[in-house]
Amino acid sequence: MQVSFDGLTVALEDVQDHPARYARQLERAKKSPGYAVCRCQERVAGKLLRLVVRRYGALFHLARWPDDGPNHDEISCPFYAAASIKDGRTPDALSAIQQTPSGMNVKLDAALSVRTVGRSIRAEDGSSLTTTTRRAAPLLGFLQRVWLEAGLHVWRGGSTRGWGQCNAQLVAALGDGKLNGKRIQEVLHVMRRHDESQAQSIAAEFNAFLDAITTTPQASQRRLVLGELRGVVASKYGFVVALRQTKRTFFASAPVIESAAASFRSAWAMTGNASARVVILALIERTRDGNLRIIDLALQLCSSSFVPCDSSYEVEMANRLVAERRRFIKPLRLEAGDVMLPDFQLTDTRQPTAIEIYGMQGNEQYLARMKGKQVLYTRAATPCVEWIPPADLASVRLPKPLT
Repeated sequence: MQVSFDGLTVALEDVQDHPARYARQLERAKKSPGYAVCRCQERVAGKLLRLVVRRYGALFHLARWPDDGPNHDEISCPFYAAASIKDGRTPDALSAIQQTPSGMNVKLDAALSVRTVGRSIRAEDGSSLTTTTRRAAPLLGFLQRVWLEAGLHVWRGGSTRGWGQCNAQLVAALGDGKLNGKRIQEVLHVMRRHDESQAQSIAAEFNAFLDAITTTPQASQRRLVLGELRGVVASKYGFVVALRQTKRTFFASAPVIESAAASFRSAWAMTGNASARVVILALIERTRDGNLRIIDLALQLCSSSFVPCDSSYEVEMANRLVAERRRFIKPLRLEAGDVMLPDFQLTDTRQPTAIEIYGMQGNEQYLARMKGKQVLYTRAATPCVEWIPPADLASVRLPKPLT
């Protein structure tokens, strides 16, 4: 899919993977005419759709024009978004994660500024404490929501997706929003894809962000880092955590790592596995000795192309669907009532086809839920493909895609 700006017409994927290459042209387009152009509907509808040009650090990224999502091509364009359902209700002002025209507005269940002396009489977001308080999202809830808003749970039939594309779509989703009352760009760093030609500038940008993590006798300033987990190694004083996109490492205590291993078992078990990716959102502070340590984190298991998954079996299925160039989505369970969502849903069949992976055959509660799902699919006449490991995935027959 192609986009145009400042007299250039190039593949969107190239812009996402090499943002530094197009920084000057995007900067000029942001000034005049004030937007870039998506060409996804040019051949069919003869339309050129505007795209927002957003600055993130020293670079620029493309984002969906407000309320223009339904006008993009649903099958091929990552800027496509279904029209929001307007039911007459006013937006929930107490929601932890809110969408605004400029980006996400998030209240996170994590303090980014901690006073080490005295007592604050105001909330971290700068608003006065009242009896009615806005809800706060946990790290995992925020990580999953931004993955959804970035459209990374959707696969449109491509051959692969790397971290450069993930970075671009995540940054576009976050926008010029706020997190705990502060500019998202100031408190959250989305790691950039390693690019040897830009290695020095990438490292300098990250180091400048980390320099804002400070601890004094009066206060501690914490920050969030989102990237791909490379590995966790035991050390003399706890553990060393490494990210794939940087040579910088971070310390973590045994309780933090033990909690992560227990809370994110599927992701933890697949760390270092070549068939999967593990995304980490880490809350980092600086020790009195000047070292950087992770004090809380969330992990999200993904396929090799960064499709979110809930188990190793889902990773295997997602990798097969990508290899076969199928179009599908991974529904994300963001609410307690979402337990009946399918594991995946094929969108390239005449009728959307559910894919269910039943991998816990020895658990009575799980089996009861499985039977409940099967009854619902039968009643609704919903096509469903089932895989019951340890049966070989190759034995599962998928319906043919529409041509």
